[in-house]
Amino acid sequence: MELERKVENKLGALRSELRNHKLYTALGSLDDVKIFMENHVFAVWDFMSLLKSIQIELTSVTVPWVPKKNGKLARFINEIVHGEESDLNELGEAKSHFEMYLDSMSQLGADTSKIDNFITKISQGEEVEKALNSLGLHSNVVSFVSYSFELIRTRKPHLIASSFTFGREDIIPDMFVELLKQSDPKNEKYTKLSYYFERHIELDGDEHGPLSLEMMKELCNNDPNKWEEAMEVAQKSLAHRIGIWDAIYEQLVQVKNLELA
Repeated sequence: MELERKVENKLGALRSELRNHKLYTALGSLDDVKIFMENHVFAVWDFMSLLKSIQIELTSVTVPWVPKKNGKLARFINEIVHGEESDLNELGEAKSHFEMYLDSMSQLGADTSKIDNFITKISQGEEVEKALNSLGLHSNVVSFVSYSFELIRTRKPHLIASSFTFGREDIIPDMFVELLKQSDPKNEKYTKLSYYFERHIELDGDEHGPLSLEMMKELCNNDPNKWEEAMEVAQKSLAHRIGIWDAIYEQLVQVKNLELA
């Protein structure tokens, strides 16, 4: 409970701003959800990159293999990776949550061309920031991902894990599940997105959320400097998350104004 109190004291205002963002009231249709997902998918990919960078730092992923000093940390991150990188979709197929998100976008009819193009570019060796800047994304989306890679380049697990643990949203899935139930009450048309969000809620609340907190406790331990650095990163990460919400809201308003014109 002590950690939760410290986090709430440091991050309470930003979390409240995120939870009460005007974006939530603007999301009223599946067309709005499409616009949301076309931007948010970069945060989903970003999350996987943070996850794998933590795994690289906390476990042995090179040959010849040598044991890491802290087996508890290795177990924490490996359990999270197992669920995020190789979970089972609604058909029982092993897929990463990022791929499940892409499948959900396709089923919904959202445009995946920008994220597909991005994955192609980085697969071919193009630098992340250069690839991002070539896609015509909102600057807030680019800044969000760029900040994560700034953290990844530090190779400091407590900083990367702080963004991973504290810099995420926790309200969107619940809201989307309700919107999907209204649009597809028999769960026949949007099965992939419905399953993705229900799975996201289940894993984050019951498994990955608590594991991430335990990982932060182990990484920072009783070092006040590490905790201070971690909370500074968490604040910046949440501010960047709010920036993505601002960007999506702007886009939704533009689209709605064009429809009314």
